[in-house]
Amino acid sequence: MLSAFAFVAPCVLWIFLMRDFVFGHIPVNMDTNTIYGVAKFYFNNVLNGVVPLWEPFITLGRPFYAISICNLFNPVTQIIPLLKLAGMNYAHAFVAYMVVYFFIGCAGFYFLAKEVLKDKYMAYLAYVAMIFSSLGASMFTQLTFLEMVVPSIWFFFFLLRFSRQQSQGNFLGLTSVAMVLISSYLPFYFMTVFLCFSVVFILLYAKEAQAFCIDLYAFLFKYWRLALLCLVGVLLAAAPLLAYKILDASGDVVAPGRHCEYTSAQECYDRTMGRQGGMAYDEITRSGTLGERVDMQYLFGNLDKITYGSDSLFFLPVWIYILLGLSLFLRLTRLTVILSAMTLFIGLIGSGNASGLLGFLYQHIFFFAYFRNLFFLGAFLVPIVILLGVYQLQMLLSIKPNGNSARKMIICGLIALHALLFIFLKHFKGVPTISYVSLSVSVGILSIYYMDIFRLPIKIWTGIFAALLIIQPAWLLNAYALNAGEFASVLPSMHVTPVFSWVRPMKAAVSTSRIYQFVPYEDFWYDMSMTDAPPNVRYPQSVTRWTFDLSQHTPENVLANYAQ
Repeated sequence: MLSAFAFVAPCVLWIFLMRDFVFGHIPVNMDTNTIYGVAKFYFNNVLNGVVPLWEPFITLGRPFYAISICNLFNPVTQIIPLLKLAGMNYAHAFVAYMVVYFFIGCAGFYFLAKEVLKDKYMAYLAYVAMIFSSLGASMFTQLTFLEMVVPSIWFFFFLLRFSRQQSQGNFLGLTSVAMVLISSYLPFYFMTVFLCFSVVFILLYAKEAQAFCIDLYAFLFKYWRLALLCLVGVLLAAAPLLAYKILDASGDVVAPGRHCEYTSAQECYDRTMGRQGGMAYDEITRSGTLGERVDMQYLFGNLDKITYGSDSLFFLPVWIYILLGLSLFLRLTRLTVILSAMTLFIGLIGSGNASGLLGFLYQHIFFFAYFRNLFFLGAFLVPIVILLGVYQLQMLLSIKPNGNSARKMIICGLIALHALLFIFLKHFKGVPTISYVSLSVSVGILSIYYMDIFRLPIKIWTGIFAALLIIQPAWLLNAYALNAGEFASVLPSMHVTPVFSWVRPMKAAVSTSRIYQFVPYEDFWYDMSMTDAPPNVRYPQSVTRWTFDLSQHTPENVLANYAQ
């Protein structure tokens, strides 16, 4: 049995490496900073006895749209007000929520991998790889990754459990996670991943898919009261997002920001006032794709120079790439194909205009017009690729060579594979020494395993393999934290009872903190501090339609003087 220490030790090491982030010495940055701002605004108001549906401080007042897409109704998010009531400030409570949510996702990935691989030791290795992947670092700049991926992991866990045992408990678990998914950031990303999974699964597991549909129908017919209750729960979870979309369609509220970024002012105005929902194909593919954000060079090289100003951080333990290379020597299975196909399809969709797949989906599936940051899909690749890599290791270890000649062939193949990977890495600039060390240790450990010199128990081998997964990313996380040290600053984190001024300030708040060179300071400062912003309407996002209309027909100085 795996001890509790085996699960806690990687978490403790991760907290130690990321201690400056966890304990608030380095504040959250970029989109996570924005999410913190709206979370602080929401829970500050709730603890004042108000459920905020309106932001009076920004852009002459606007609807509080974040209530529908920033995970504020997630049960885990409620840690924030509880910790605030216990005496912690909002910034520390928010980071505590993030860390807890991350570890919940890692635990869910262990259970999912255990269901898929039928091996608790291989599932443990997947768990360790997840902790030391980019998801554990990128959440401080792009929390949206966790908000989408964590419930998705648990969804697939309960889906797999339910497919094998149609129990009421598994169905309730599946429904609960679906409610979290719907109330988190734009469920269309998850729907895209689920669509890829469904297509590939039906093609590879046609009989199993048919049997699942039959079992599902029988379950729903037998437990129709439970099914009806769960349907009501899902609809309630979808209510905030649906309410916002209905309000947007009504003509009272508009989110013109996306329309204005790549269009002329007149085109932006015409589309907005014409109530044209969604985004044009060019808007979706002009920026924010995987091809634009994920550079192959930074998967392997210059890892010590990763900046805290990147909201699209992507890396996996280098040993995972070694395990993926084993695919060249191992037999092809349906599980290998389904994981590889999902990686391929998600990558193609996330690449935007670089592949023809997104254009086809945009024309035929409605929700592809409602989200643009396609690099978010890269977050789903992390657990999928880890699962694929660990599965290759499982197949390798299941090979039991008969005789010395068979052992020698396997060892020669391992040496050849590592040599190829060594040559491959030499083509990248700035590959850290620790990556080559991982390669050298890997070939030595796997060769010793097949030499059968030391008959160690599986627990010991699992610990050795876990160390191979940790060596390189531990170095990387340490370098990342050192680079982020220059961003140290303080965010508004104390409880506020708002006092409205009679006159808005004309001068914007400023800060010397480096985190604000990436995200405009005034976008979220006023919600965090709950103070009035200047009355300018230069680049409206989620404002009332009349405000947007007024800003297009009134000179800026006249409007500012009026609004002040």
